[in-house]
Amino acid sequence: MTALLVGTALAVASLCFVLWPLFRGDAALVPNRVTARAQSPAVEALRDLEFDHQTGKVSDQDYDLLKSRYTEQALVVIRAGDRSVCAGCGPRPESDAHFCSNCGAQLLS
Repeated sequence: MTALLVGTALAVASLCFVLWPLFRGDAALVPNRVTARAQSPAVEALRDLEFDHQTGKVSDQDYDLLKSRYTEQALVVIRAGDRSVCAGCGPRPESDAHFCSNCGAQLLS
């Protein structure tokens, strides 16, 4: 009987420990604008490229070419702030669009 009570108490305590982050409403779990902006496709591509280069999957020549291209795109996105950015036309006034209103290309952010 005692073993059953101790086991049940441990199971409930473990369950509370595992589920606590879901119910506490911590502000650190909610992404802010800086975190969301850092997740732009160009920044993610730079991270992936760096990893692939370090593991030997990308040659030095390809790495230099792709790094310069992705860095330019990332800088355009970062400088645009909250505005959407077209690779060909630059920052766009539409903040919620998925395609450029000028050329029709898919926006970077």
